[in-house]
Amino acid sequence: MQNNKPYLKDIAPIETCSFGFSSSKFILSKLDRYYNRVNDSPFSIKYVSTGVERYSIDNRVYKVKSNQYLLVNQNDGFDIELDSKEFTDGICIYPPENLINEVFEAKLRSSDELLNNDQSDSSRFNLTRMVSSLNSTSTGVYLNQYLPQIIHKHKQNVAIDFSEFYMSLAECIVEDQLAIDGQLKNLKSTKKQTKEELYRRISLSKDHIHDNYKESLNIAELAELACLSKYHFLRSFKDLYAQTPYQYLLNIKLNKAKILLEKGFSISTTGDLVGFSDPKNLRKALKKRA
Repeated sequence: MQNNKPYLKDIAPIETCSFGFSSSKFILSKLDRYYNRVNDSPFSIKYVSTGVERYSIDNRVYKVKSNQYLLVNQNDGFDIELDSKEFTDGICIYPPENLINEVFEAKLRSSDELLNNDQSDSSRFNLTRMVSSLNSTSTGVYLNQYLPQIIHKHKQNVAIDFSEFYMSLAECIVEDQLAIDGQLKNLKSTKKQTKEELYRRISLSKDHIHDNYKESLNIAELAELACLSKYHFLRSFKDLYAQTPYQYLLNIKLNKAKILLEKGFSISTTGDLVGFSDPKNLRKALKKRA
């Protein structure tokens, strides 16, 4: 398969961090056909703004669509492929790996241990590999907020403070993983691989709820997305998020309704915008939640 060169190369040199952490890289690409095999990858974030990229890792295909990202662990081997009539715009971020390690250490160890420079047995982080939407994780929200600023500064030839960007990004990555670790403990399986696979499947349905909260959703559709029976889906969803899919959807609607009402929207307009057909039901739901 013929490769197409990206329309932009590195935004910054390999050493984008100047404060003593390991090397990092930030690559912007615009491709319509591309294939590459990577045998020993550094940790990276594969983000797609438009189009689709496909990554094959450990005999599993991860399809990264617009406004989604995939975390690739250090030493992962993978195939990346895209073949589209339209161009795919992507950003590949290689944060300093030792920075993320240190953030993990800071989150997991006590202040006394850190001040005494006690060494931890863990020297390498390993993240749950999955495709996530920008609105479903702290990492996604951060990327959605700051990537446009970085791209704009680059095009304007303005200096970019990558140290601050990577520091905050590492904190978001670690916070997300610790949250996942806490949720995985709620699943009944004894094998970590089984828990992570179940988490990935349920997350597909959860992201679908976020992306389509205004529409009429049903359990059969959500269970099918997760490739699970309706019972297995309902039980696993509640184990992970301590609420049913209906309660989860309702909370999304009410959170968004509260924001709109605070901005001055009427109860009727707010109901239309968040998918409540009857303003009276919305008012009752908000009152019950207060």
